[in-house]
Amino acid sequence: MERNHHNPAQAVVSVADVNERRLEKHRPVARALRGGAAAGADEVLALAHAQIALWERGHLCSQDYIDAWKELLQHPLRAAQILEERSPRAAALRQNSPFVASVRKFQTLANAA
Repeated sequence: MERNHHNPAQAVVSVADVNERRLEKHRPVARALRGGAAAGADEVLALAHAQIALWERGHLCSQDYIDAWKELLQHPLRAAQILEERSPRAAALRQNSPFVASVRKFQTLANAA
């Protein structure tokens, strides 16, 4: 019987890769937030607010993340900045992102192009 040994160095690389993929997936969302209404920022923000409301109703996310995103959504340019930042806080916020629907929409549009 062959045993699968866990390599901690691979886990770190894997986490870094996942964080980088999340950052890349959120770049179109950040661009939309920076571009205002013409770039779809209103729809992106509406979808994000709806996601946060769902989190709150269902107790699906830590209140810390809910509060952080509520604050950021009041300032779309700051939200855009955090979506592209490489800090540990930004990585954690992207992991608990209310922009899932927008990320999927932008991915679908990119794949169709």
